[in-house]
Amino acid sequence: MLIERDPIATHASGRNPGNLNPLLATPPKLRAFALASFHLHETLERDLAALGCTPYGVEPVRRLLVCYGDDDRKALEPIAQSFTNAPGFTATWLDRNTLRTMDHRLAPEIDSALLLDGNRSLDARKFNHAVLEGAARHGARQMSAEVLGLAHHGNQGYTVRTDRGDVSCDALVLATGPWVDGVEDWLGLKLPVEPVKGEMLRVRLRGDNIAYDFTHGMISLYRRVDGEIWIGVTRERCGFDEVPSPGAREHLLGEAARIMPSIADAEVLEHLASLRPMAPGGLPLIGPTPGLDRVYVANGGGIKGMLTCAGVGRAMRDLVLGGRTDLPVDDFAL
Repeated sequence: MLIERDPIATHASGRNPGNLNPLLATPPKLRAFALASFHLHETLERDLAALGCTPYGVEPVRRLLVCYGDDDRKALEPIAQSFTNAPGFTATWLDRNTLRTMDHRLAPEIDSALLLDGNRSLDARKFNHAVLEGAARHGARQMSAEVLGLAHHGNQGYTVRTDRGDVSCDALVLATGPWVDGVEDWLGLKLPVEPVKGEMLRVRLRGDNIAYDFTHGMISLYRRVDGEIWIGVTRERCGFDEVPSPGAREHLLGEAARIMPSIADAEVLEHLASLRPMAPGGLPLIGPTPGLDRVYVANGGGIKGMLTCAGVGRAMRDLVLGGRTDLPVDDFAL
């Protein structure tokens, strides 16, 4: 039984560009789990397709990390090395002239770029719905309700109190995202997770769409289906404010136009804002809770939540049914 207060994929799980990138901006302690999750996504795609679930647009991604000078290039050298050393991934340095043959609209100030191959992307909203479809075909149920409290009955399990009635269960998986206050009130369990607001723009260029993703620093132009580009991202600690801000819109458009000036004339289709659950060090919280029998936590996915969700789901299944998992989650214990 999945109990969810809001419609599926209306928060951060559906408001992201759907990049599956296990090597870029991944904390070292998360690297092995991120790679395992990346490969689990491949298995999951095949399994959901075999069940006849809605396709969710998985495709390879070629990303160009652009450089404006030697300092940028030096900063990217460790990334180039990590992609070169990882099976299935490559990194290639490109000069100014080569870049102009790939997309003549790039800013003239860009003098080189690092081309990364091996990543994938998906439509995050469709992915969430496909997973729900697949679970339902295996007998899982969803309940749209707000959880009001929890009660522990010893060997008899738990009761989840909701505004639509009580639900009894043998085990609990707490995947609340940044909304962790209720967990502390109900179980006395304080989770070190905070909301971090991220804002993005969906735009459409006048003319052909981009054929590559482009990144400089925190700003990326993500090639999406239907001729769209997603521009991201911002990170701001502002509590539970999910309202898109004019300042973020201006910042995203301005920085994206530094990479590709024609962005200034793009049609803005949607301005998105959502809260990502961030835990210390950018590492997720995965595993059983100390002192609480058969209560598990899956939280803190942060900027790698869409990638690592496949590994988190597998780990939760293993732990609930068998008490252990072969996935490398020891560093993420509470």
